[in-house]
Amino acid sequence: MTALPDRRLVPPVSSAPGGESAGRGPQALVRQALLATRRNELLTPVQAILDVAERILDDPKAREEPRFFDDVKRLNGAAGELRGLIEGVLTPDRLDAARAAGDWQAVKSRIRHDMLNRLNPVINYSEMWLEEAGDFQLGAFVPDLELLCGMGKRCFALIDTIMDSWDIESTVTADVVAPELKRLEDMVSRVTREQVDRPVEPGRLLIVDDNEINRDILRRLLESQGHVVFEAADGRQALDFLAREPCDLVLLDVVMPEMDGFEVLVRLKSDSKFREISVIMISALNEINYVVSCIKLGAEDYLNRPFNAVFLKARIGACLEKRRWREREIEYLKAIEVERLRADELLHVILPREVVAELKRSNAFIPRRYEGVAVLFADIVDFTPYCDLHPPEDVVQQLQLLVELWEETALKYGIQKIKTIGDAFMAACGLLSPVDNPVLNCVRCGLEMVAATQARPTGWNLRVGIHYGPVIGGVLGRRQYLFDLFGDTVNTAARMESHGVKGRIVLSSNAWAQVEKIARGTQLDPAPVKGKGIMLRFQFDEFQD
Repeated sequence: MTALPDRRLVPPVSSAPGGESAGRGPQALVRQALLATRRNELLTPVQAILDVAERILDDPKAREEPRFFDDVKRLNGAAGELRGLIEGVLTPDRLDAARAAGDWQAVKSRIRHDMLNRLNPVINYSEMWLEEAGDFQLGAFVPDLELLCGMGKRCFALIDTIMDSWDIESTVTADVVAPELKRLEDMVSRVTREQVDRPVEPGRLLIVDDNEINRDILRRLLESQGHVVFEAADGRQALDFLAREPCDLVLLDVVMPEMDGFEVLVRLKSDSKFREISVIMISALNEINYVVSCIKLGAEDYLNRPFNAVFLKARIGACLEKRRWREREIEYLKAIEVERLRADELLHVILPREVVAELKRSNAFIPRRYEGVAVLFADIVDFTPYCDLHPPEDVVQQLQLLVELWEETALKYGIQKIKTIGDAFMAACGLLSPVDNPVLNCVRCGLEMVAATQARPTGWNLRVGIHYGPVIGGVLGRRQYLFDLFGDTVNTAARMESHGVKGRIVLSSNAWAQVEKIARGTQLDPAPVKGKGIMLRFQFDEFQD
C-alpha cells in the first residue's frame, strides 16, 4: 500500500461526489464542523506527545543515555510528522477531493495507514523504555513515558473515529454521531442566521499601505460593504489625515518605508486623541511574534495576506461594533461625571469644604470637639408681622436676597454658615480653619449684617448675639445631610441674641474678653437667662481708634 508522503497528493477541489457543494452549503458546513471537532480531539494528544518529548530532550539527564535520547528524538520526529499529516490531509477540501478521486474506502485505508505509521514509533519506543527504565536508571522519566504511551494509544483509538466522521452519510456512522450532528446543525443554522440578520454597520475606514494595488483592491472591497474609505500611502500621511479627519478604524500595513506600521501603531495608542481608534494590522508576515507584538501595542487584530474577505468583513464589523459600544460608554461616563460634579457641588453647598473632603476620603465624618470657637446668632426683628401683611412670594424673595447678602459677608470674614432656622441665621468662626481672633471676625460680620438688613426696603432690623467657647461638630442625617454644632456655647450664643438689642451686637463675657482691648461697649444690666441664671452681657458700640 502506498503511503501519502505529503499533503500535496490530494489537491483541493470545489465539489464533492453527487454534485453536493463542498463550499458553503449547510451539509458541507456541518461536515466541516464535525471534522474540525474530531481533528482537534486528535491533535490534542499529539501536541501533548510533542510537549512531553521536548521536555525529555531538554533534560540533561536524558543525554546521559544516548540510546534513550536518540529514541525520544525519533519518537518526537514521528509525532511531528503525524501532526503535519493531520493538519495537511484531514481538511474538508482534501478529504472531499479524495472522495471524488476514487474509492473512498481505499483512500480512508491509505490515510489511516500513513497516520498509524507515524504513530507506531511513539507507542513502541515509549513501551520499550518503560520496560527498560529501571535497568538504565531512567526512573525519573517513567511518568513522562507513561504519558507518552497513554497519549499514543489515545491517538490510535481516535484515528478510526476521525476518518468515520467524514463518512456521515453511512448508516453506522450516522447512528454514532447523530446527537453531535444535531448540535452542529443547530450551531451552523444559528451562525448562518447571524450572518444574515446582522449587517455590518458602515464606518469611516482608513487604509494605510505603500502598495497602491493593495490599497485599491481593499478599498473596492470595503466600499462594496458600504464603508466610507480613505487611503494613505505611508505612516506620516496616515497621522496627518487622522489629525484632520475623524476615523473609526485603521487598516494598517506592517512593512512600509520611512515609518512602519509598528511605529504608527505606537503613536496612535500613545496619543489620547487617537487612542480610541480601532486598528487592524494587515501583513504578509505570518510570524507569531509579529502578531503578539501588535496585540500588545493595542491592535484589535492581525490579519495575514491573502485574507479571506468574509473574515475581514466580520472582523471589521466586530471592531466597529466594539467602537460604537466604547463611544456609548464614554458618553455614559461623561454623563456620570457631570452628575457627579453636580452632586459634588450640591454637597459643597450643604456642607463645609473640609467636611466634604473627609467624607470623600473615608465615607464618614468623625464628630469632634472644637476649642475656641465664636458662635454667632442673628434674628430678624419684625419679621412675623411682615409675613402676615405680604404674599408668600414676596416674603421668601426678600428673605432669600437678605440671606445671600449674609452668606457673602460671612464668607468675606472666614465665617462658616451653619444653617438658617426660619428667619434666624447661625454661623461660627475658628471652627474648621484657624483664625487669629474669631470673635473679632464675628463682630465685623455682625456689623455688616445689621447694616445690610436695615438697608432693605422691608423695614426689618436685626439682633446679633455672640458667645465664645468649645463646641461639638458632626454630620447628622442620611437623606438630608446637615453639619451642625452642639453644646453650651451654641445655647449661650442663642440666648445672647434672644436677650439682645435691636440693631446691635450683644456679646457674652467670654466673647467680650476677646475684643475688649480693641472695642468700646456698654455692659447691660444683668438679666436672668434661661438655663444659665444671671449672666453678664456686653453691647458692642464701636472699635477704639
